Amino acid sequence: MTDETVNTAEVETSDEIGTDPVCGMPVDVEIARESDLVSEYADRQYAFCGRACRDRFLAEPIAYAIAGRDAP
Repeated sequence: MTDETVNTAEVETSDEIGTDPVCGMPVDVEIARESDLVSEYADRQYAFCGRACRDRFLAEPIAYAIAGRDAP
């Protein structure tokens, strides 16, 4: 596992799976929370697969929130 990506195959997964709003990858929300890869925008929480996606979202949240990807 690298610093940039949380690999859910290497750890137990929770029942709460979300979708990264930037890349569309499935994300274990509990693992994302533990890794500081969850952010809130417009009263919704978004989980990310890694820091790069989180940082891209934070730079332009409206672009990704409007894109219509599911949020946890």
